[in-house]
Amino acid sequence: MKHVAQAAGVSVMTVSLALRRAPSIPVVTRERVLAEAARLGYRRNPLVSALMAGLRGRKIGADAQVLAYAESFPPNVTKQHADSLRRFRAGAEAGAALHGYRLEAFRFGGSGLSEARLERVLHARWIRGVIFAPVPRPGTLLKQSWANHAVAALGFSLASPRLHRAVNHQIHSIRLALSSLLALGYRRIGLVISRAHDERVDHHWLSSVLLTRHEQRDSAVVFPMLLEDDYGPRVLQRWLRVERPEVVLTTEPGIAPRLRRERTSAGQSLGFAHLDLTAELPGGSGIDQNNERVGAAAVDLVVEQLHSNAFGLPENPKTVLIEGHWVPGETAPGLPLKSI
Repeated sequence: MKHVAQAAGVSVMTVSLALRRAPSIPVVTRERVLAEAARLGYRRNPLVSALMAGLRGRKIGADAQVLAYAESFPPNVTKQHADSLRRFRAGAEAGAALHGYRLEAFRFGGSGLSEARLERVLHARWIRGVIFAPVPRPGTLLKQSWANHAVAALGFSLASPRLHRAVNHQIHSIRLALSSLLALGYRRIGLVISRAHDERVDHHWLSSVLLTRHEQRDSAVVFPMLLEDDYGPRVLQRWLRVERPEVVLTTEPGIAPRLRRERTSAGQSLGFAHLDLTAELPGGSGIDQNNERVGAAAVDLVVEQLHSNAFGLPENPKTVLIEGHWVPGETAPGLPLKSI
């Protein structure tokens, strides 16, 4: 660091602050220091960086050991969505505690702070790490640069700029659900997925179904799909009457009670499985997306950046995929296995 300071014509303290991208250092000076550090091949020791991050936190104040959890879903979401969001946040809180941080929630968008106001508040309080929870509208754009913060997102709903993110491995989840239903003897596996929900997961649901269809093209297995934003009672009943599924796999909240009243063409109870099991579906069959671990993984991404003094939007964002697991339940008990 001393050699970098001499080459850039600044003090060692200025080099230290510039490498941490501290806002007190002018941009021109910071860029000059970073350029000299790169030319000289300077590399930070990650263990020392982590230690100094803790020491600086104690010196600056308690807020330096806080991670912001930015939420924007309105309070009147469905019980299923509320439970999923609660699990994300619980996992993030536990993950922050493991790293020695405290998670503090901030509301932005809608009735909360604007994005610009949120960035200013966090900057003033010296809160450098930010986890963005899923947002209501898929394809949402962030407008601020977040140059002084380490950021990560949960899910794919924040579309741009591309951030480091932690998500459930949706391709693994739906493929696991389909293979589990096949193993239970189902051969007409219907899927009810809204276009908006498929967009929210970066179209991983649809692409995985199409792949599975291709793999089963020479068998007697069929995968009728209802891919619409309107899946009201009439639409659903008409689709069930035409396609005659033995079991329905869905991501949509509120469909379970309707499906439990339906019967198959053979007079059997219609099977039902969900791709995001929550406490609202006790005894249900489907996928537990392991949302707590997804939340903790987003915290890991932010802390990694804080310890390496990497602030601002990432040049090469990475996505951490957390696998879910199949939960057997009473809503999809299975059928006698048929030859395929």
